[in-house]
Amino acid sequence: MSIDNAKLASELRPTLTRLYLSLRRHTPITEYTAAQASALATLFDHGPMRMGELAERESIRMPTATSLVDGLIKSDLATRHADPTDRRAVVIELTEHGRVVLRRVRAERDDAVTAALAGLSDEHRAALAAATEALKELHKQVENL
Repeated sequence: MSIDNAKLASELRPTLTRLYLSLRRHTPITEYTAAQASALATLFDHGPMRMGELAERESIRMPTATSLVDGLIKSDLATRHADPTDRRAVVIELTEHGRVVLRRVRAERDDAVTAALAGLSDEHRAALAAATEALKELHKQVENL
C-alpha cells in the first residue's frame, strides 16, 4: 500500500493543531501564556538550559526569549542563574513551583483527553493506541527538521 505523504500531512497537521487548540480551550491556564507554557514544557522535558538554547528550541529571537523568561521568573515558575562553565551565559531552570504547576496542568489535560476517549468507539480507541508510537516518532522527526 502506497501512502501519499503530502496528502497525509495535509490531513494530519490541521487535525493535530485543532486537537491541541481544543484541549487548550477546554483546560485554560491562568498562570501563564501559551508561549510560556511551551517554554515551561521545554524546560521540563529537557532540563535546565542556556537562554540561547531555549530561544533556539522555541524558535524565537533572544530578546523575545529574555522577555518570556522574565515573565516566568516574575511568576516564580523559573529561575535564571549564571552558567558555571561560562559566566557570560545564563541558565534557565524550572522552580519547584513551576514543576508543580506544569504537572497539574498536564494532569488536567490528561483528564480531559480521558473523558473524550470515553466517548469514542473501541475501534477508534484501538486505532489511537496503535498510532501513539508513530505520532511520537513523527514529533521527533519534526523536531529535527
